[in-house]
Parts: sequence; structure tokens; C-alpha cells
Amino acid sequence: MPINKSAKFRFEIIDECLRNIKKKWTKAELLRFVNRRLALHQGEEVSVSLSQLRYDLENMQCECGAPIEMYKDGKQFCYRYEDPEFSIKNIPIEQEDLSKLNDAVCLLQQIKGFSVADEMAAIVHRLEQRYNLTPQCERQVISFENTPEMQGVESLEDIYHAIIRKTVLKITYQTFNANTSRIWHVHPYLLKEYSHRWYLLGLCDEKQNISIYALDRMKEIKVARVAFIENEAGNSDDYFKDIIGVTLLPENKVEEIELLFSSHLAPYIQTKPLHKSQNIVKVLDDGRLQIRIRIRINPELLSMLLSYGKDVKVLQPDHLTEKIQQIIIEQLKQYEPI
Repeated sequence: MPINKSAKFRFEIIDECLRNIKKKWTKAELLRFVNRRLALHQGEEVSVSLSQLRYDLENMQCECGAPIEMYKDGKQFCYRYEDPEFSIKNIPIEQEDLSKLNDAVCLLQQIKGFSVADEMAAIVHRLEQRYNLTPQCERQVISFENTPEMQGVESLEDIYHAIIRKTVLKITYQTFNANTSRIWHVHPYLLKEYSHRWYLLGLCDEKQNISIYALDRMKEIKVARVAFIENEAGNSDDYFKDIIGVTLLPENKVEEIELLFSSHLAPYIQTKPLHKSQNIVKVLDDGRLQIRIRIRINPELLSMLLSYGKDVKVLQPDHLTEKIQQIIIEQLKQYEPI
């Protein structure tokens, strides 16, 4: 089980005590020292109970391999390290652990805009040198679809930290269709990447609703000195559960959409569903595939259906069929002789 930051700090305090062999550490003495150190660093309101201290001692043994022993001194029981040279700060890292960490760094480095990946790479390099471990192969073995020229990534890490720290952002924003920019105060909840663009989901004070904002349309980002409002909906990713892409049109309700795919495209649609709600209605004798999905119609859905060309036919609802037909007719007009 991963050790959280608070537990790690307590472990370090206990470790400091048990390494001090000149003092006899009863549970009461350990508890007083830990709470005094917590109060100095994290405030008077922070303290731990005797049961929490007992739990921490057990976890240090399980998670860190700490050789903690209890011995009797007169009428009282005390704690110490069986090995006086032991410290949780000196626990060596295994080659396998470093290899897994390096793999994670390599994946993170492919997300443009996050300097934390380079910082982690430097940490891995220092660990390799410190423990004389074999450097990992730097040859790229996984490649994500990405575009180096993607705009807005310079703000990615700042927004990421704003979400983590629950900081409200003052965003100067200009849509493609607007002649001027506007300022929105946004409580950031989630970063989402779609079709080579990054988007921020957050609650806008001025609009009084949760909206989506493209990072490449943000002209300026500042910290707003206002109280952060939590997302009452809970899981921010639920915002996208009934759509394809990022555009949620409240006026468009969730509805059943039936599509018929050619035999050529059928295997791809079966192995890579269009949406998590996808169900197979039937497979025709000639190999064509009929599916049903339950989503809201939005521009991303229209673009996706048009991208399949002659390999897909909209069966229902009728208004979606008519919309696709209308778009195709407009497209054909582009190729009429002038």
C-alpha cells in the first residue's frame, strides 16, 4: 500500500526517535515527541492518538522493513531498532523498482507541457548513480499520437497544479467566433485531452455553471483570490459520460442512435466501440454490423460519422439522418462547376 505524505512525515519522526539510542522510548514518550513535532510543522490542531502511533509502528515494519523491537526496562516497555544502524532514509532501491519508475517517466515525457516528467527523469538518474544501478534503455518503445505544435500546452502544468491545490483561476478567454476576449473566474476540476487539444472543465462564477474551456483559447491565466467551490457533481469525468468528445449541448437530450456499418468497417467497430454504451443489435449475413448507442448528439459525433463516409448509415433517429443528409448535400455543392 502506498505511503501517503502525512504518514511518511510521521514515520520520519519516529525513525529519528528510534535512532537515538541514548533515550528510552516508551509509547508515551514517542507519542509526546511525535505530536510536538507535528504541532511545530503543521499547526497545533494536528495530533495523533495512541492507536494511530501503534498503527504507524506496525506499518513501518510492514512497509519499510523497520526492525522495531519492544523490550522491557524495569517496569516499562520501550521501543528501539534491533539494528542500531537502520534508518528508513537509508532503504536501498531495487533495480526492478527503478525500472518501473523509469517506465513511468518515459510515458509522462510524451505528454507535452509537463516539466515534472523531466524532473522525475533527473531523480531516476541520481538514483542510478547513488546505488550504482544499470541505466535503463532510453530507446522509445511506446509512441502516443501527439502534435508538437499543439497550442495551450504551455499552461498545462500551471492549470494541473491549480486543480490539485484547489486554486480559482482568472482566465482571459476568446473563442474562435468572438472579436474580443472575456474574463471568466473558473474553479478548475479536470483536464481532458481530445483530438490534439487540451480542455479544462470547471465551474464558472459568471455563467454559474460547469463549462469546458480550450487551453489554446486562453490569452492569460492568473490566480483569483476567491474561495474554491468543490464540484458538487462528484466525479468530474461524469460530465463527458453521455457524449463523444468535449461539447455538451444541454438542449440535446440523451437518445438512442442506431448505425449500420459496412462489412469492411464492422471488425473495427466491434473491437473499438464508439462509446461505452455501444450494443450490437445484429450482424447481417453479408457481414454488416448494426449497433445502438445512447448519447447526446454534438458536433464531434457528426464529424465522426462523416469521417466514415460510405461505410456507415444512420438508421435512427430520423432527425440525425436528415442532418447528415443535409451536410452531405452542402458538401456536394462545393464540387459543382463554377
